Amino acid sequence: MKPSELIRISGHQQLSLAARRAITLLWHNAHRQGIEEGKDYTIEIASLRTDGHKGSGVVEEAIISLMQTVLTAQLPDGKTRRVQFLGGNDMDDPGRPRGVLTYSFDKRLVEILKDSRIWGRIAIPVLMAFSSKYAVSLYENASQWAGLSHKTWHEMSLGEFRDLLGVEKSKYPAFGALNKHVVKPAIEEINALAPFNVQVIPLKEGRAVARIRLGWWAKDQEQLKAAFAESQRSRVGRRARISGTVEHVGPMPSIDTMGRRARLATRDLLDED
Repeated sequence: MKPSELIRISGHQQLSLAARRAITLLWHNAHRQGIEEGKDYTIEIASLRTDGHKGSGVVEEAIISLMQTVLTAQLPDGKTRRVQFLGGNDMDDPGRPRGVLTYSFDKRLVEILKDSRIWGRIAIPVLMAFSSKYAVSLYENASQWAGLSHKTWHEMSLGEFRDLLGVEKSKYPAFGALNKHVVKPAIEEINALAPFNVQVIPLKEGRAVARIRLGWWAKDQEQLKAAFAESQRSRVGRRARISGTVEHVGPMPSIDTMGRRARLATRDLLDED
């Protein structure tokens, strides 16, 4: 589980895939040890090595990046809170077989973690299977909504959607490029690995995409089995295995309510690519 305040965040645009996965692992580990102000948490460095062949350098880079990145959260009383993703920490020699990272969170972040009442359901094996940092962010956000019985889609501005994904402001300013390089690959991975499917529908104002409608629905038993099987396979060749699933995972149950304009916009953008 992960607090939704840490899922619905901004300021993570520059975080790498390793850093985005690491903060979830660090939070998950802290949750198991109990959230308290001033508490230090410990985790084996080996568990943060999501790509073992890259060694511990990637872990160190992720830790430093998290320390240097500011999380921005909107509090219930309307205040804006800014805090580092990760506080002070001590790291054993990464070469030690059972080296340990001892870490902490800022007290203002601890308050958010302790007071959170809304939880996103993050499956760690699924998280670790992603190869796209944007898939990680989209998956974590969708996870907090996917289990709701009264809601099957969420609409937001294009700017909010980019922020949700953690896309750098200078990258892919046109939606066609964003769709091709960020959205499609993320959706393909989520629909191949997660226990739910997602769909992104662009909504136009005039000729430009202004808003995004993100929809989700549960997988059936056969799709769940296929997703689990894929998560157990090597990442090598995964892109080829799952290519095209964004258009062929089956219709979203509430698709008819999404409007003819949205469907036409999707068709037009797919034709452009």
